[in-house]
Amino acid sequence: MPQKKRKQPLTLIVVPHSERAPISFRFPTWLVPLVSTLSLALLVCLGYFVVRSHHLSQELVKLQQAAGVQTAREGEMRDTILAQQDEVQDLSQQVDDFQSEWAGVRALSADIQSLIGLPTPTSTPIATPEANPDAFYGSSAQVSRFAAFDTDAKGGQVRAASAARDALMAVERSQDLVRMQVTLPRTLNALMDLRDEILVRLDRIEPEQRTNPVELEEQLRLLAAAPHLWPTETRRISSMFGYRTLWGKLEFHKGIDIPVWYGTKVFATKDGIVKQAGYRGGFGWSVELQHEMGFITIYGHNSQLLVSDGDKVEAGDVIALSGNSGRSTGPHLHYEIQLNGASVDPLKYLGLDEPNAVEEG
Repeated sequence: MPQKKRKQPLTLIVVPHSERAPISFRFPTWLVPLVSTLSLALLVCLGYFVVRSHHLSQELVKLQQAAGVQTAREGEMRDTILAQQDEVQDLSQQVDDFQSEWAGVRALSADIQSLIGLPTPTSTPIATPEANPDAFYGSSAQVSRFAAFDTDAKGGQVRAASAARDALMAVERSQDLVRMQVTLPRTLNALMDLRDEILVRLDRIEPEQRTNPVELEEQLRLLAAAPHLWPTETRRISSMFGYRTLWGKLEFHKGIDIPVWYGTKVFATKDGIVKQAGYRGGFGWSVELQHEMGFITIYGHNSQLLVSDGDKVEAGDVIALSGNSGRSTGPHLHYEIQLNGASVDPLKYLGLDEPNAVEEG
């Protein structure tokens, strides 16, 4: 049987340029393909790493550009939020200032109403539309997410929690503005009515008494305390306050005469106490009421009295029925107002709260 021919090893001879003896290396034949395969694999890996390195370099450049854009956006956002914070704080301060000044106006209005004797209106809640939070910095959920933003992170990130608080403040202030927008017209109308009431009262105060603030305040208080109601449903006056001729004789008439039929109801024109109720000379059957701040009212020429001395009466109570008793030329009511013992013109006070036309005749 023939023997298998063995492969001869490869010999590598290295001949140096010097006079040294050549160096020889022997390699088995199977080592050559292995080294070639390894060399090829090494070249392929090297090529892959070169391509991958180039790709990663490009990705790094893109990430750096994106980071720069993000930083710029965060800077713009920060500047925008800072500007909005200033605007919100400015708006908040303006709303606070206006509310403070408006509260002062309302307090002054209440003081004037009390001074001139007007009842302070009862404040009733007014339904006002709520401001829409979505109109400010997005929806409430967005505001909450914004508030949860990592405020301690680095890289120029904005202070989102502060911005969220400012956003909520803006919503609250917007609601304040909506409420003021609804209530201001009503309050302004009330102030206009108050101005008209003041003008009516100033018109009934003598010009020389308006120049001194102390005197003016005193006169306004007197007007507030004076009897204002009409003593009868009739508004016609047959004889005015002042000088008149009666039965051919000039005399000073201390009140006004209101022509009414027998049995017409006579009303108390102010809360008070019956100082005197009975027959009183020329006044006939009459009632005298004592009121606050030195005011007295007298109701004369009645046919029947419905109160007695010491009775407490309220404005609008029926205290007598009209007639023609005493010194009288016909059925009528003599109505007189005295202030600290001196007779004053009732028309200065009559109808102050409910203006009515006065007919002479």
